[in-house]
Amino acid sequence: MKEFRKSNTVTYNLMSFTAFKSLMLFTLLLESPKSYHEICEFFKNHEYIKEEISIDTFRVYITSLKRAGCEIERSSSKEGSKYKIISHPFELKISKEQVKSILKVYRIITETIDLKGLFVFEKFIRSLAQKIRDDSLMAAINKISVFKGIDFDLLEELFKYADNKRQISFLYNSPRGKKVEIELLIDKLGLSNNKVYLYGTNVNYEQYSYFRVSRILKILNVSIANMDLTKVPAIKVKYRLKSLTPEFKLSEDEKIVEIQDDSIIVEMESSNKFIMKQKIMSYGSYCTVLEPADFREDIINTLKRMRKEYCNGQN
Repeated sequence: MKEFRKSNTVTYNLMSFTAFKSLMLFTLLLESPKSYHEICEFFKNHEYIKEEISIDTFRVYITSLKRAGCEIERSSSKEGSKYKIISHPFELKISKEQVKSILKVYRIITETIDLKGLFVFEKFIRSLAQKIRDDSLMAAINKISVFKGIDFDLLEELFKYADNKRQISFLYNSPRGKKVEIELLIDKLGLSNNKVYLYGTNVNYEQYSYFRVSRILKILNVSIANMDLTKVPAIKVKYRLKSLTPEFKLSEDEKIVEIQDDSIIVEMESSNKFIMKQKIMSYGSYCTVLEPADFREDIINTLKRMRKEYCNGQN
């Protein structure tokens, strides 16, 4: 240590070189299977080692690792005679109870963290599962993941474009099975009913829309300039909610404008009537649209059509 402090240089005198080379060999084999020639090349080009090792010395290092508890195999000459670590005593093991605890944390985080934070957390858990080679943890995460069926590279791109409010076009597999090209000025990514959606203004229809991310096949283009949002008309809808149902949650486009004895009055502003209708209808009989008149009439007609369908054509 005194020599290192004085010169700030690592030399042969400052380390057990046999132990150092054994550790370097261990690290190399953890990355991927390596042949004796590949290992020699690495040692020769290493900034401290700078020399090849003989086959006899190499076997000493392999033996040292085996005595430390590593299980090492060598493939056949047809497969390149590569050395591979099958197992080692430093592997992290996770019990069934610990897997349950991780899943519990995941479910809690899903309810309390933003979508981007959840994505980062899941990437960490998946990386952990790969490193510890635990298929049970990976299978458990796949079962409850909100990102199931979504390409993670695609999702990372969408997060980046959402942060910068970019206008993109993408190929979308519509629910009817038809592949369509969508051009969208991205607003955000969000979670609804444990499904990930991409929200933004549809350039073709000039209205706010959302798309299931798992149905996005690929990004086709990223525009240099974004559309002018001042052209997109928005409407304000007021509705009365008689009871705060479990489904009630104010969106970014909503605000409570009046609190009454047995209900609240909510104002919602959006350019997408479809999304607004879906939200209103989700409250069922607890919700009544107050204004505007044409939107109220639209809801009434929708309810009449539904009643007609359920009553076999009877009014």
